[in-house]
This record gives sequence, C-alpha cells and structure tokens, in this order.
Amino acid sequence: MAFLSFKERMTIPTYDDPERCTSGHVVIDHDKCNGCGNCVLICPGASLYVAGVGKDKKAYMIDKPVPDCLSCNDCMAMCKRGAIKVNVIYDFGGFYKVLHRGELAPPRNF
Repeated sequence: MAFLSFKERMTIPTYDDPERCTSGHVVIDHDKCNGCGNCVLICPGASLYVAGVGKDKKAYMIDKPVPDCLSCNDCMAMCKRGAIKVNVIYDFGGFYKVLHRGELAPPRNF
C-alpha cells in the first residue's frame, strides 16, 4: 500500500460529500419483478427492500440522498426474471484517479 501525503489524504472522496462519491443506482422493472426477494438477500449494501402483499409484492431501492448501492451487480446476476438493471457502474479506479496517480496497474508477482 502506498503512503499518502496529508494533501492526498484530504482529496480522497468520502461519503460525506455526495458530489465526490460514486454510488450505484438500481432500476427495477416492476412488470417483470415477482417479489421473490433474492436481490434483497444478496445485496451487500442493503440498498433494496421488498414491499407489498401477494401479487403486488415488488422490490424497490431504498431512497436516500447517497444510496448504499455498491454497483456490484449481484442483484442483477441473481434476478432470474431479468427485472433489475444497474444504471451506474462503479469505477474502482476512481479514488486513484482523484489523486492524479495515473491509471491502475495490475499487481506484480514477487
């Protein structure tokens, strides 16, 4: 792990600043969703919930200013009906690029 200077540590985005943090957004097609809840069980960010009774049971994304969605696409992979689409894909090099250290390089073998 690289050592960061004080100035670099101050430029790392945090969840306190909604403009500098990247979070995902899930779109659920309620015509396809059957409310099985598999997406809720698999979500590591706990950003989905199921509401309704019987045939009206559907999945929804928790409405927050900064969603807890990690854009991991686990919910989309778990949905057998194809009702879920992740709109914002997380860029894992985002913090690194903010520090102006260039592109990410693959790890070296020692």
